Amino acid sequence: MNAPQTFLALLGLLPGLVLAHGDEVHGEAPPLPASSHSLPSAEAHSLDFELVAQLQGDTLTVYLDRYSDNQPVTEASIEVASAAFSATLAAVAPGTYQASAAPLNHPGQHELLFTVLAGEQSDLLDARLSVSPAPAAEPLTGKLSSGWLGAAVALLAVPLCGWLAWRRQPQGVRA
Repeated sequence: MNAPQTFLALLGLLPGLVLAHGDEVHGEAPPLPASSHSLPSAEAHSLDFELVAQLQGDTLTVYLDRYSDNQPVTEASIEVASAAFSATLAAVAPGTYQASAAPLNHPGQHELLFTVLAGEQSDLLDARLSVSPAPAAEPLTGKLSSGWLGAAVALLAVPLCGWLAWRRQPQGVRA
């Protein structure tokens, strides 16, 4: 067998080296982790207003709309108070209000009381903001999946086998 034939024969063995498989289940599926993109949030509503509060870092963002038709409430005055925090929120967009809220940016349950004044309407809305601890970073285990391991073996085996076939040829036949 010459070098090209040996190479083609070895190339034909590659599909057997690949360790991919179907989508069969290997035991019980692990529980889904909490989304790392979800923000701590709280919701409250009354007959007049619906309020959603989100903590984004040290900033509390509140979205306020009318409960009856889901239209943003503009030009409202909103104050928020908790055991360790109080602030007046500033309008940043129609129906969107913000305030600095660094005291809320730690794990735990934060009971919030919102005072909303909008034209002739006013309301007190209470909500609970749940801030979870930051997830611990998963350590790198250094394990290779079987697919990557098979690909690495195949990539190393083909040139090695070609080199060995070339070395076995008599010196006068080598190109």
